[in-house]
Amino acid sequence: MKKKNRGTADSFLFGKARLECADSYLIPMLNVLLSMGESYSNIVSADGVASVDIAYISARRAVALCRASGIEAKAVLLSGLPYYFGRLLSRPGLIAGMALGLLILILGNSVLWDIRVVENEAIETAEVKNILAEYGVKPGAWLSRIDVGDIQTRIERDSEEIAWMSINVIGTVAYVEVIPEIDEPPEDGGEGDGANLVAERDGVIVGFELIAGEPTVEIGRTVRKGELIASGLYDSERLGFRATHAKGSVFARTEYLFEAEIPYEYTVREAQSSEISEISIIFFSFRQKFFKKGGFSGTKYDKIYSDIYIYSSGDATIPIGLSVTRVPIFAERAATRTPAEAVDIAYFEINHKILASIPEAEILSKSFSGGENADGTAYRLECRVECIDDIAEPVPFYINRSE
Repeated sequence: MKKKNRGTADSFLFGKARLECADSYLIPMLNVLLSMGESYSNIVSADGVASVDIAYISARRAVALCRASGIEAKAVLLSGLPYYFGRLLSRPGLIAGMALGLLILILGNSVLWDIRVVENEAIETAEVKNILAEYGVKPGAWLSRIDVGDIQTRIERDSEEIAWMSINVIGTVAYVEVIPEIDEPPEDGGEGDGANLVAERDGVIVGFELIAGEPTVEIGRTVRKGELIASGLYDSERLGFRATHAKGSVFARTEYLFEAEIPYEYTVREAQSSEISEISIIFFSFRQKFFKKGGFSGTKYDKIYSDIYIYSSGDATIPIGLSVTRVPIFAERAATRTPAEAVDIAYFEINHKILASIPEAEILSKSFSGGENADGTAYRLECRVECIDDIAEPVPFYINRSE
């Protein structure tokens, strides 16, 4: 029978295998190959094992014929496409990477990859992205389906937070800028038929900056909390009484009392480690959770969220990666501070309260007094602040028109 001569191209395309048997069966095995008309090469005999190289597509049949002839033989794949394809199948991670690369190549410039929002103090970036997503502008959206002009108009019309929006798509990135909606006061100035200004606290009047309304007290007058200091009723000889909403500022010399108590013994809560509680796959705007560890549900656990992308820099982000949620594990320990440390902390807290409570007041003086509390377990500090502050508080009124 004529031998089948296979070239290098066939060996690569269909693969090459090594046919092995016991050394004593080498000649019978070669006779089987000759009966098949199969060419072979590289005859090797060592350590009691004989082998020859044949085409992989003939290996299974050769093994079956050898066993039918009483020869225990086996075939081992050596090279060629079947060999490399088999190795590839044994590495699922490599297959997934190649598939992902192919998908990214196919998507190319056809989809939106990233959204960048110009920072705005009034509206958070996440909120802007959530609004855009409701109108189909999100990573993974087909660029051909994004009608920028229509989306801008609809968001400006529908949103209660955004007055103006600009979406500029450059390549595969959408650059977004927004102007927030400004809450304008009602034309009538507020609730009620009108409003007066009363003193929010005791003080000595030092000045007025009224937009509407008439002062009812003079500069230098001492007023008490709740006393009328500007009226929203005008008395006109031609029109009679007219109601308006008194607005503006009434400045007075007044006092505030701030307190702080710092214990000497306290509890410190320290993070010892963290555990992963959830892992999700990110693919553009799609997120699929594939791991969740029980025991961390509810609000009593702090959680740290982080998105890890396969590539991210200041200029570009490929929206493919993992979202990892970690739960820090805390330990508590008792700690003690010295009286001097307690004093420093008390002064810090007092000054912080002053800045938070009366940020626009003109501070005239501060008077501190402090010492240990009754049972000696903490340092207590008081601060009396004299300042000039706006004490005007609007109070609406209603006019009975039934008479």
